[in-house]
Amino acid sequence: MSSALKEALLECMAGTLSPEGNVRNAAEERLKALEVTEHFGIDLMEIILEEAYTPPLRQLASVLLRQYVDTHWNPLAEKFVVPEPTNEVKLTLKAMVPLGLQESNSKIRNSVATVISRIAHWDWPEAWPNLFQILMENLTNPKSVQGAMRVLTELAKEITDEHILQVVPIILPEMLRILNDRINYTVETRTRAVEIFRTIVGIVTTLTEVDKTVVKKYLSPCLEPFLHEFVSCLEEKIIQYKSYALQKSIVKAISLLLRRCPKKISPYLQFILKPIWDILTSNIQEFRLYFNGEAEDADVDSDGEECGIEGAVFSVFSLIQTLLEDPSMNSVVKSGLVDLIYYIIFYMQLPQERVESWISSPSTFASDEDEVNATYTLRVCAQDILILACDEFPEESYAALGQAVDRHLTGTTDWRLQEACLYAVCSLGTRIVKPVTKEVQPGANNQQYFNIHGFIQNIVFPGLSSTDVLLAGRCLVLGSNFCTVLTPDLTRQFVQAATQGIIQQDRNLISKILAAKAINTFVEQAKDNLTVKMALLEFLPGAIDAFINFAATQPVEISSDCLETIVQILHLDEGFTAAVGHRMTTLAIACFVKFNGDPVISPTLEDMVRVLCQNANCVLPLQQRFTPTLVSILNSENPDLGGAQAVSMDILSVIIKASPIPLSPALINEAFPAVIHRVFNSDDHTVLQNGGECLRAFTAMSPLQVYEYRDSHGNSGLGHVVKLACRLLDPSTSEFSASFVGKLVTTLIMKTGDKLGDQLELLLRAVLSKLQSADTLSVIQNLCMVYAHLINTQLDAALNFLDSVPGPTGQSALHFVMTEWVSRQQCFFGLFDRKVSAIALSKLLQQGVTQNDPRLSQIQVKGDPIIDSFGSRVTRSRAALKPDQWTVIPLLIKIFKLLIHELSTFTYEEYESDDSADSDEKENQGIGAVLGDEMFQDDTEFLDDPEVLQDPIYNMDIENYLKEYLKEFSTHMYYSEFLQHLTQLERKVLNLSGIRCS
Repeated sequence: MSSALKEALLECMAGTLSPEGNVRNAAEERLKALEVTEHFGIDLMEIILEEAYTPPLRQLASVLLRQYVDTHWNPLAEKFVVPEPTNEVKLTLKAMVPLGLQESNSKIRNSVATVISRIAHWDWPEAWPNLFQILMENLTNPKSVQGAMRVLTELAKEITDEHILQVVPIILPEMLRILNDRINYTVETRTRAVEIFRTIVGIVTTLTEVDKTVVKKYLSPCLEPFLHEFVSCLEEKIIQYKSYALQKSIVKAISLLLRRCPKKISPYLQFILKPIWDILTSNIQEFRLYFNGEAEDADVDSDGEECGIEGAVFSVFSLIQTLLEDPSMNSVVKSGLVDLIYYIIFYMQLPQERVESWISSPSTFASDEDEVNATYTLRVCAQDILILACDEFPEESYAALGQAVDRHLTGTTDWRLQEACLYAVCSLGTRIVKPVTKEVQPGANNQQYFNIHGFIQNIVFPGLSSTDVLLAGRCLVLGSNFCTVLTPDLTRQFVQAATQGIIQQDRNLISKILAAKAINTFVEQAKDNLTVKMALLEFLPGAIDAFINFAATQPVEISSDCLETIVQILHLDEGFTAAVGHRMTTLAIACFVKFNGDPVISPTLEDMVRVLCQNANCVLPLQQRFTPTLVSILNSENPDLGGAQAVSMDILSVIIKASPIPLSPALINEAFPAVIHRVFNSDDHTVLQNGGECLRAFTAMSPLQVYEYRDSHGNSGLGHVVKLACRLLDPSTSEFSASFVGKLVTTLIMKTGDKLGDQLELLLRAVLSKLQSADTLSVIQNLCMVYAHLINTQLDAALNFLDSVPGPTGQSALHFVMTEWVSRQQCFFGLFDRKVSAIALSKLLQQGVTQNDPRLSQIQVKGDPIIDSFGSRVTRSRAALKPDQWTVIPLLIKIFKLLIHELSTFTYEEYESDDSADSDEKENQGIGAVLGDEMFQDDTEFLDDPEVLQDPIYNMDIENYLKEYLKEFSTHMYYSEFLQHLTQLERKVLNLSGIRCS
């Protein structure tokens, strides 16, 4: 860059620092123009290194250089923008940037370190082979050591197995030296040394999968010195909060060693556990000051990591979890359960800062009480450890819990400590209580279980009247959790207290939230406990109006929980639901209007409508009252109502599916045309998608009424539905609108196929057209299911159609559809769709083999991945040069392998116990990737879909079907030819299923 351009750059940078908006905006625009010049990055680096410039200007240059590297350095970067710097510029910059590590200004030094890390992400080691040596040299320079350590921390994560073994003998002794030198290195730098050690340990121990000796060769020589230094550091007195960060990093490193190489570290276990245990026991006073609000805990360090006492305790709990999960080491924890649970409860106490936050914002409290959405705090972490300890050592832990609670509560009235004890007991539930049927033998230990009755009598009942709202509310929650083991009278008192908590106007919002939570638990318990059910039916009628008012007037975070409880209440008793149905319908309409399609509230409102519709005394009144509101919103042209209109159609779908047939005139003559009007006058993706599902509900539930419907122009309802399906299938329509269009087409074919005429072929061709342009898995799956259903019901017709229509590559549409289908079958999700697909594939395989159908036998598809024989990890630059390669096999062979894959999901348990020597093959061949797979799960989404529930395939035992099918298939004369294409893993699946594979 010429001196004139450099001066222009300096002028622009100065302008961006101007307080005047016009000057700043103009300077930023000129900077964008200079950014594409060849030496832009070099000049920025020169400005950074030149101390004559002001610190703000140099700091700005470091930020601009970091942005420049992010957007221009490598074309593979997600944010890449042309031009890419020339090799000459890159080499020059890589020679200059390490000089910035010596910068005394920490902000500039950190930015330079980040720039080096970003470049190394792409270039190291192939295109920057001497970087590691440069960094090691900088470690001996007091001016550059902090910056070099920051880079090394990131660089260690990038090391591949190809280079790690050359790096370890150099870097680990250096990290040990830095950790040991308390005079010349800061706590932050020593903490980074531990983090680098932990990263290296993680990589090296991973290599044991291919070389069992790497730990002995590369870690063992330095393991003992590191452990001794770790203990020494942990025993240091905490002088500043940054020392907690060092403690945390050390404990995390030890946890990793325990998980990855327990045999190596077990001889030192007692030696290292004492100072770690001391972190819990020696910080009691400091932590008490913190949660009482008398002292602040440090938040995060420069990397965003927690560096205060909470972070250190977090790490200790994580280590305890590691010990508990390892049968060879958990006896160490078992021997100290009483003390452990004592400290677990202590660290469950609520910090004053969080209490004040909850008091000022009950919505935040409601969110934190939600187990799904709760932030993972130290309290939640302690709860997890308590539950795990009780899972591993049940009776010992129950007894220890009683002793720990007694120690905490003896002689104290501290509400915070009492609430923590309640929280701990609630976390474990009724399993801690001695079963009523369990006889106590003479001389047996009567302290094997927690004395819940004494606890309730002495702590919980007095706590109900506490002025501390969190304590009083937690007492209600505990009573609801243990109501099934209490006397009927005690249960009744707790239910009454919970309902009173909702009724009383002067109650704090947090008290009401916890009362609602207690009622929700009571309702869940009532499913199997008549005493609880009768108590609820006694007291709920007097509280239901207050409950409804509470749910309708609170913010969404609170209302959503209340509405979920109300839904559970509506399941409690049909007579009670019928009695409150009118008021519940009013609440549903009010919340629907108030929250205007809120995504948190909407699913719960749909559940409420669904359960009301399932009650014969509520369904027609709900239709009559709710439908006009939905129709009014659907007919509105207000552009701000898109979300509400989409939710309206979801709720309408629920009403339709739960309504008696024939559908009422209000639904057919008012709601149906309103949906048609909305979908054909909207471009909103969600409106179109939900509209398609709503019209599918109409068609599935009452196809004759849809067919007979006529609008004012004489057009049939069926014609409108087909027209919408074609619109959703149009390649120019967004895929977000077409997520469920395949289901709509399938419903049209199955329910009205005899009335479609020429429109049937039009739909099937439109499905083909959409499949050609689809990229989203859910959409592709949905479209493939159209043909799967056809194959299951009309095999010949489906094959004839697909074979007669040309595909996008010049071959038949059958070739195209099968190629798309089988390449993604392993990724399909949902048990019902997987059943439909597997059965359809089995029919195609049968057709191809028994009929020697050339339409199927001549198709070639992608088979198994071709694995790199070296099996080593590759860097990003190498991966870009060598894309994945696959074998090519006949379609029928591929289908056979896919059916084995589907069967493998049921052989997981047997499979898991086998030798892990085939782990690489599992990963590479793909069949093991979904063993125990979450995609192959119960279809709860279909529980309210009568069309699916009535399909015989839904209730089919697919495991038994596949086993019998493959056993029968093994008798064919061509079976031996198919076996030649199986992997060792696939053969093992057949063996486990009792199917011959030889």
